Amino acid sequence: MPPISTIDANAATAIGATVTVLTQLIKWAGLPDRLGPVVVLILSAIGVGVFAYSLGDFQRSETFNYLSAWANVALVAAGIFGFTRAAPSAVTALRSPPAGAAQSPTVKE
Repeated sequence: MPPISTIDANAATAIGATVTVLTQLIKWAGLPDRLGPVVVLILSAIGVGVFAYSLGDFQRSETFNYLSAWANVALVAAGIFGFTRAAPSAVTALRSPPAGAAQSPTVKE
């Protein structure tokens, strides 16, 4: 019989809800939108890490499940934080690509 995954749908939902609440509390505390993406990724990693630690016996065979849980939790918390509101400033801060393909520079308007 194959081993049962330690991070099932119920566990992922519980981790996601906890990280979402923490993200919202930090947002209410006045976190600038530009720092939102980094905070969400860090809180998601901490949430999954605490869950893994609470199991008591980290198993190498569960590594991908932890990565998958982190990605799912980060996705949920990112939507709650409002990445669509934070993203435009990050996109407009990008620089033009270097000269190379077709030798035509990108023109900003």
